[in-house]
Amino acid sequence: GINAEYGGQRGDPKKITMLSKITKRISSTLRRGKIVGVAATQKRSYKLPPFDYQPKPYDGPSKEEIVQMRKQYLNPGIFHYYKTPLVITEGKMQYLYDETGRRYLDAIAGIVTVSVGHCHPYITKVAQQQMEKLVHSTTIYFNPNISEYAKMLASKLPGDLKVCYFVNSGSEANELAMLMARLYTGNNDIIGLRNCYHGMSIATMGLTAHSTWKFPVPQGFSIHHALNPDGYRGPFKYDDPDMAKKYAWDVKNLIEHSTTGSPAAFICEPIQVQHFFLYNTHILGCS
Repeated sequence: GINAEYGGQRGDPKKITMLSKITKRISSTLRRGKIVGVAATQKRSYKLPPFDYQPKPYDGPSKEEIVQMRKQYLNPGIFHYYKTPLVITEGKMQYLYDETGRRYLDAIAGIVTVSVGHCHPYITKVAQQQMEKLVHSTTIYFNPNISEYAKMLASKLPGDLKVCYFVNSGSEANELAMLMARLYTGNNDIIGLRNCYHGMSIATMGLTAHSTWKFPVPQGFSIHHALNPDGYRGPFKYDDPDMAKKYAWDVKNLIEHSTTGSPAAFICEPIQVQHFFLYNTHILGCS
């Protein structure tokens, strides 16, 4: 997802674990030059606009040393998409810098986890201020920050969504949602959509409906997946005036024949990001 001269190349197949099967698919697409932000088959020179920032001189280990340490001390399931590994040592807003000081336009931002840019000056400032006062405290003690943050967040939410429960990750949030729904309703079945991604814990792996993100272990107890209402690649297309009804019927049919008739919850992504990234590349304006 970084605009650079490196094309996606598949590494040593022996190093690819089940978790990194996705690498093969994305690498194949990268070699055909179909992912936005990567010049894959042709090494073109793109001039980035001027940016008033100079990265700090890098004095860490060399790229070769980093590669060796990674091979020795990190699980090979942590994969990358490049024949020549890219070493990122610094970031500033929409740009990233490698160990030589070369600048790159970040087209994904850590899979949409840096939505305000790298090292945003305001975020960096308030984070430093908090680190100087208190870094960690258990939740059994009160602190104004978490309550003030919950109040601010709740003020921006619609309807009765006024209570916050902060967790560590998306997988944990989805596991908690499943648990709360089951306890509150007294029901067990959960309906999801095919091709969805909801996490990689045991429970959320079962909730996920994509073979790329599944291990051969027991999972998905009382979880059922309906057709994803995809008018582009699904069985019912956008030109079908009854498309929505047909997809809704599939959910109804699933509830009637695969559950007790009273599911605990229905969970879906507003936009199936994994599906969109992998398969709908031409919609993004790609070749």
